[in-house]
Amino acid sequence: MSAIEPNWQAWLIFVGCWTVVCSGWIYISGSLPLSVAPAEVRRGIGIPLVILNALGLAALTVLAILFAIYELRWTSIIVGAGMVFLFSPFVVQDLPSMLQDNQLGLALLLILLVGTIFVVGTTSSLAGLLGIA
Repeated sequence: MSAIEPNWQAWLIFVGCWTVVCSGWIYISGSLPLSVAPAEVRRGIGIPLVILNALGLAALTVLAILFAIYELRWTSIIVGAGMVFLFSPFVVQDLPSMLQDNQLGLALLLILLVGTIFVVGTTSSLAGLLGIA
């Protein structure tokens, strides 16, 4: 692996992060536009969850791209991002029905986003750039 990508640990972090990004955008696209979102999403805290998830995904997308630029070879970025983008619809499609199109799924996505942002923000040279280190 080191002949292809010397920083393979960072590549694994990027692929995991990019999986959350791609799957998350596909997941919340089922709730957009908000006027045609499923009924359970339009009740209670569903709409704020969709908005928070969209903002979190936007932030994570930028962080993932910056992380990849600072830590990986461009060929590794293309291969990793392409593989994830190709297969992430299957991750969302195969979710259990109790997580599809409801507030529980949106809350779990938000928790996953916060954890992933923390991992990416603290495990690279990006942490010094962001002032976290």
